[in-house]
Amino acid sequence: MKITLPPPLTELPHRQSFTQDFGLLLKNQLRVFWNNLRHRPPRAIIAMLIFTLVLLSILVSLGALAYGALKVLSPQTAQGFLSLLFMGGLMGQIFFGITAAFAALYMSEDLETLFVAPVSLKAVFAVKSLSVMASNLLTVFLLAFLPGIFYGLLFQAAAAYYLMVLLVGIGLWVSGTAIAELLNLVVMRIVPPHRSKEAVGFIGALTGILIAVTAQIPRMLVGNGQKFSLDSWLSGHNQLIQVMNYFPWGWGSLALVSGISGDFLSGLGWSVLLLALGVLLFSLAFVLVERGFRRGFISLSQGEGGRRRRRRPAEAGAKKNPPLKSRVLAFNHEVSAGTASPWAGMWAIAKKDLLYLKRDTREWFGYLVPLIIMGVFILQHLFANDRSSRSSLITVLIMYTVMFSGNLALQSFGREGESDWLLNSVPLAGWPVVWGKLTAAVLPTLVLMEALLVGTAVSLGLSPSLIGALVLAAVLLSMGSSAIGLFYSINNSRYNPDSPKQRISPGASLLMYLINFIFILVLGLGLLYLMPPGEFVATLRGLPPVTYQGGIGSGFLYTLYLLSRPLFWAPVIRSLLGILITAGVWSAMFFGFMAATVRQSRKGFRVQLVSRSGRKLGKIR
Repeated sequence: MKITLPPPLTELPHRQSFTQDFGLLLKNQLRVFWNNLRHRPPRAIIAMLIFTLVLLSILVSLGALAYGALKVLSPQTAQGFLSLLFMGGLMGQIFFGITAAFAALYMSEDLETLFVAPVSLKAVFAVKSLSVMASNLLTVFLLAFLPGIFYGLLFQAAAAYYLMVLLVGIGLWVSGTAIAELLNLVVMRIVPPHRSKEAVGFIGALTGILIAVTAQIPRMLVGNGQKFSLDSWLSGHNQLIQVMNYFPWGWGSLALVSGISGDFLSGLGWSVLLLALGVLLFSLAFVLVERGFRRGFISLSQGEGGRRRRRRPAEAGAKKNPPLKSRVLAFNHEVSAGTASPWAGMWAIAKKDLLYLKRDTREWFGYLVPLIIMGVFILQHLFANDRSSRSSLITVLIMYTVMFSGNLALQSFGREGESDWLLNSVPLAGWPVVWGKLTAAVLPTLVLMEALLVGTAVSLGLSPSLIGALVLAAVLLSMGSSAIGLFYSINNSRYNPDSPKQRISPGASLLMYLINFIFILVLGLGLLYLMPPGEFVATLRGLPPVTYQGGIGSGFLYTLYLLSRPLFWAPVIRSLLGILITAGVWSAMFFGFMAATVRQSRKGFRVQLVSRSGRKLGKIR
């Protein structure tokens, strides 16, 4: 087959206008989006439909809530409520927009290709900015357009009012996207390219935490048992509402209130002012982003990262061409060197894993998230100080204790990925490898468990004896749960090149959580016998005796009653029973799972390689 190449170009191709380049890139972006949507698996499409139905239900509930809140407010008092909604919408656009802008402008796979294509750079960044605006559409619709429309329907506004709603919504939309891109410039300047995925994870987790905190605010306001009146609250904070008038979200509320009151010229002026501010901020962000990439202020090169140590020229030459005597001595030393100490090998494995946790910020931030969320629930309890907040705090504490006490060990062997052959071939395979993994898993887990258990106990104002029991429980739980996690990790580890966080099979993870939950219950019972809290024993003394009357519920209550009886025994007998249960259960679980893990390590462990769709590709030895 003969291939005929076209003749080389003798002159530059005809330069197209910005409008033509923008239309071409926008069509290409929409075509890529449609192709990705069309080739999604059926499970993803079903998940998207479920998400759409949930989203519609949220829209209906939020609409009913906003309509009900506006219904009890006067037009002037509703201005403060609209200001709060617009402020929340602007803040939400900034947080969600930073993540979207970071992904579109810093992690995009086609950005370098578009830079060398014969298209205008301004058209490239215009399309990318449009994709960032599209990601903020839902937020601005819920917190800007929807309240304005309901406000007009409630007070039967004229048709000109909805023009102001459109101008205010577009102004807030453009302003939020522009501020997000400006902040994203700072993030892209600070974060190196090889840490881009970690930065997206950090921003996403921070956004989720802020959303969770924001969702708890209404509950904190009404958690003290008193009836909360939005009208009274807004009237009592009139000075705060007046201060908001100096900010863009206050301008939007002033525009809508003026439109409702019949002052259309004033409302149109505030709307145009907000829209002009949005256009100014967007123009500034667009120019800075385009010049930042064009002049090298932002780099897309994927460096290796880490600190680079400079060598002197003489040392570099000596390293490259060492003398013959040095090479012979080094060879003789390698030949005569014996097997290293097992303790040194154990520490080498532990140090390797700890350094990995230090380098990958997604790992340690994954353990900061439960601490931050627990801090939110603790603040909620201190603010509300009722039975509901206390029960929520204890429920979340138990759930996090079960999940995170052995989670680091559960992912330990799967973290090796395609390099698991190294641990299978080292001379010290067996207990040095397993105990090294255990050391690396226990140290961070112990810090987390002490912070969760002891910190929560101190915030609840528990007795010193119970706090001491929780200190001991954190130590025993960290070691025992880590041993359980290592056993399931070495037998059920997997590696997904497209998603490295998937390091364990789901079934093994659920089974480990179940066994860990049973271990926590039995260990807690032994510690309760060993160091019983005074307030708990006093509460049990006031309860009437329980007898078995048949049925599962009665049997469960009678079992709890029998388990509580040793708390009233003599202190010596009760303490001996507590030591026997605690030491026996912990020793059986810890040494039993560790022995099974060492046995499997000597045989060699395998990491299952899976694809993006979850299909198994083969075994890695």
